[in-house]
This record gives sequence, C-alpha cells and structure tokens, in this order.
Amino acid sequence: MKNWPVVIVTVTAIIMGMLVLGCPQDGAVQAKASYDLLQQVSLRKQQIARPTAETLARMKELGMRTEPLNVQRVFIYLTGPLTAEQSAELKAINVAVYPESWIPPVGSHQTGFLLADMPVDRLGALAAKDFVVRLDTAEKKLEPQRAG
Repeated sequence: MKNWPVVIVTVTAIIMGMLVLGCPQDGAVQAKASYDLLQQVSLRKQQIARPTAETLARMKELGMRTEPLNVQRVFIYLTGPLTAEQSAELKAINVAVYPESWIPPVGSHQTGFLLADMPVDRLGALAAKDFVVRLDTAEKKLEPQRAG
C-alpha cells in the first residue's frame, strides 16, 4: 500500500503529541486547541527531536511553514479585543501577536480572533490564559471548494 508512510507518520505524530502535551496545562490545551493545531505542533516537535524527510514532507503537504521549525502560526480566539495587559502577558511567553489582524465577532461567530506566532513549547501556557477562548492553526493548505 503506497500510503503506509503517511499513515505511520500521522500515527507517530499523534502519539508524540500525547506524550509531549502531558503538561500541567493539558486540560486547557485539550479544551481549547483544535485537532489540526495539536497535530501540527506534534509534527514540529517530532521534526525537531528526530528530523526526517518524511515528517518534513508531511508538514509541507499540510501547508505548514518549515522555517522557523519551532514556531507555529496560530489564530487566537479571544473574549474581546486584545488589551494592553493581555498583549503584555502574551509577549512575556514569547507569543508574537499581530494586532492589526484582529477580526471582531460577526453574526453567529461570538468571538473575535487574531493572528500570532507561537513557540511550540508555549502551547500550554497560551491555552491556560483565561482570555483565550480557542486556538487553531493558521497554517493550512488552501484549496478552492468544488461545486457539488
């Protein structure tokens, strides 16, 4: 079966994610981070720990940036517009936010969000922030929708 390498890399990434995310903020991470974000952070950590061409290829296939390897681009969903105090809290954990990217709540979307770059080892600390509602990856391969 020609897809075995992809299956093996994906399963390994999930297992690595379970091992790596076993931290005090684990509950917040599981509650707030999307599956796609968890998978991508796991792949990054796996590639840092044991670099392989297969993992790197999988990352590129998913539309992930590969430089810098230890930084994940994320969407941070917030309870409201980012305050100066919240911005300082994020800066203290080395999360670089792009305030000009703020998208306010609209229609049925009850939270706003903004773009940020997060060191992969800061996922737990970011998820533990009470003003963070949800986290998702901002690194995806975009494809046009097909008429169906």
